[in-house]
Amino acid sequence: MASNLVLVDSCVFIKAFRKDTLAQNHLSDIIDRTAFSVITQLELLVGARSTQNKAAINNIFAAYYGIPLSAEISEKAIYLMRHYVSGNRHLSVPDCLIAATSLITGFPLLTYNKKDFAFIERITFYE
Repeated sequence: MASNLVLVDSCVFIKAFRKDTLAQNHLSDIIDRTAFSVITQLELLVGARSTQNKAAINNIFAAYYGIPLSAEISEKAIYLMRHYVSGNRHLSVPDCLIAATSLITGFPLLTYNKKDFAFIERITFYE
């Protein structure tokens, strides 16, 4: 596995898929270093309403490095959920798994929703 990959959050792919120029530029900047969690792929497929959109999503992800869930990522996600979720702080299951993937791989996270992850110790963001 390459050591200089960037883990891309679902929101970036969604914006790029909707022709957002900033998101498309960010993905272009890291074209050979783009990684995604399988959870990100699932999130986009859930939102796809047509067979054509699902095919387009599959084509997009075929060009990047997919990171499957592993026992280590799962254990880290469980730790994050236990450690960070409280009555006043919410961490969704997909975000928890994406954060765990970033932490386990050491890849910085490219996201437009930093507030969803900023409270997690040792998470790093791609700028």
